[in-house]
Amino acid sequence: MSSKNLIGWLLILGPLTVFIFGALLDGILIGEGATPTDAVTEMTAKQGLKHWLTVLGSLGFVFAFIGTVLLCDSMQGDNKPGRVFARIGMIIFTALVALAMAASMTDLASLAAIQEDVTESTSAAMWVEHAVTIHLVGQTLWSGLFFFWGIGFIMVGIALIMQKRLHIVVDWIFVVFGALFVILIVTPLDLAQDIGFVVFGIMVLNTIAAGVFQLRANES
Repeated sequence: MSSKNLIGWLLILGPLTVFIFGALLDGILIGEGATPTDAVTEMTAKQGLKHWLTVLGSLGFVFAFIGTVLLCDSMQGDNKPGRVFARIGMIIFTALVALAMAASMTDLASLAAIQEDVTESTSAAMWVEHAVTIHLVGQTLWSGLFFFWGIGFIMVGIALIMQKRLHIVVDWIFVVFGALFVILIVTPLDLAQDIGFVVFGIMVLNTIAAGVFQLRANES
């Protein structure tokens, strides 16, 4: 498989895996987890299922970010317009790969805390409290990830527009909705959170579309 085809498939399969296992099935089969305590309670009831949904969703995030890193790398070169923006995007998404690995594994760490054996010096309530704390740390990591994800999309979108890569609509969606993503993350309103989920869905679909255009470009 060529590197260009690999980029395309990573951009398609990564977001699809995140949406199916990390968002859709997790929300339906495990629960939404309105609070960290609720989230830990819900995962405690279905530990085995939560474990595999977390693993698969984590792989999806990492694959999607790696695909974006490789896309940015392919846009660099001395004579290519927008190469500086592509380089900035590559740096951001390289960092996001590591952050996604850490953030997505916090649920597994919470599960591990729940499954710890109770001894004379510990109690089940104490381990649940530890699991809630770990979950809070995970939420903090996700907030930072989504903020810089939006910034990264802006950089990638600008580079794509300047190089006339993929499709003009896809390229501009990266810029416009990436900026909207950043604004919503720093807006402390419940409505902003609700709109944020819609924007997240659009960005997932746009990343998949980018992968499709990447594959089609290979065929031409």
